[in-house]
Amino acid sequence: MKGLWKNTWKHKWLVLMALPTVVILFMFHYMPMFGLVLAFREHRFGMTIFEWPWVGFDNFRVLFTVPETMWRLIRNTVGYWALFLITGTFFNVVFAILLDECRLKFFKKAAHTVAIFPIFISWIAVSFIVHALLNENFGMINSMLTRFGFETISWYISPRYWPAILLIVNLWRHVGFGSIIYLSALSGIDPEMYESARVDGAGRWRQIRSITLPMLVPLICIMTLLSLGSIMVSNTGLFYQVTRNVGSLWPTTQTIDAYVLNALRTRTDFGRTAAVTLFQSGIGLFMVLFANLVVRRWNPDHALF
Repeated sequence: MKGLWKNTWKHKWLVLMALPTVVILFMFHYMPMFGLVLAFREHRFGMTIFEWPWVGFDNFRVLFTVPETMWRLIRNTVGYWALFLITGTFFNVVFAILLDECRLKFFKKAAHTVAIFPIFISWIAVSFIVHALLNENFGMINSMLTRFGFETISWYISPRYWPAILLIVNLWRHVGFGSIIYLSALSGIDPEMYESARVDGAGRWRQIRSITLPMLVPLICIMTLLSLGSIMVSNTGLFYQVTRNVGSLWPTTQTIDAYVLNALRTRTDFGRTAAVTLFQSGIGLFMVLFANLVVRRWNPDHALF
């Protein structure tokens, strides 16, 4: 203990810099864990949380009383997670490699700045942008369809189009920001490896295929393992606000988080919604541990722990 305090005092300025992050992490990630007890209690008006009666796993059983709804929510949540993970990783890596290969420094910085900018736009603003494009009466896309002689599309009552729409919006908003970590990894590759490859007659594509991509594999594995913790979590800004929570779109757009938010806004079923979030966290924890075990057996260097 004496050595711990001595080491802490030695690095007091680093500890002070990290303190705000630790406080925020504790307040918004650890303190809310107390609310997990709601998953095992029944909400009663006029009573405190400690006075609510215990109901055991009844809230969890209620979730599966309508299997069609729960299956749709799980299917949409996991399906979009897999879709966004695969396409996001692919475009993040491709964009990072393209920027790294660019020799025009001004264009490289300008392109990356433009690509990062959408991450700073709030989901409310994004929802208005999407609505301006897809509105049935005055939307830009329907106006273009009419000009070229095609029939207009009622986007907000046609759920089959929304997987593609949500994919495009997600890529537009996250690719620039997501490529930063891969750019940092590319900057750490020893330039002598490329020089040796050039001496052996390897072109740019062969260098990318034989050096760049293999060097990025460990990072891609780590990022995939980390993302498994949110396999049952979705962005409510994308699935609730961009879709405007239109009921006709729920078959292909409503995820578990959007369902929970909608339930909290329409009724005070705190026990059931807490059970849903605990179910999500449990599945995410299991997936991270299981996937890390598999990766560790395959290649320990690529595992998280």
